[in-house]
Amino acid sequence: MNEDSDMPNASQKIAENVVLLAFARVSMALALPTIGMLFWLYSQWQDTRLDTMQGQIVEAQQSALEASSKATKVSDRLIAVETKQVQDAASSEKFQSATLTRLDRVQDSIVGLSNAVAALTATLQGMIEERKGRAPP
Repeated sequence: MNEDSDMPNASQKIAENVVLLAFARVSMALALPTIGMLFWLYSQWQDTRLDTMQGQIVEAQQSALEASSKATKVSDRLIAVETKQVQDAASSEKFQSATLTRLDRVQDSIVGLSNAVAALTATLQGMIEERKGRAPP
C-alpha cells in the first residue's frame, strides 16, 4: 500500500520535473533573444537621445556662427563710427581754431576802429575848441 501511494507521487514528481525541465529549456532558449531585444531597445533609446543632442548641437553651432557674424559686423560699424568721430573731432577743432582766429581779427578791427573813432573825436573836439577861441567878439 505504501508503494501504491508513492506511485502517484512519483509520477507527479516526474511530471513536475519534466514541466520544470521544459520551462528551464524554454527559458534558456529565450534568454538570449530577450537580452538581445532589451539591448536593442536600449540602443534605440540612446540613438534617439543622441539624435536630439545632435540637433541641439547643430542649433548651438548655428547660433554661435550668427553671433560671430553679427559681432564682426558690429565691430566693423564701431570702427567706422570711431574713425568718423576722430575725423569729426579734428574737423571741429580746426573749425574752432579758424573761428577763434577770425574772432581775434574782428576784435583787433574793433579796437582799431575804436582808436580811430577816439582820435577823430579828439580831433573834432580840438577843432571845436579852436573855433570857440577864435569866435568873433
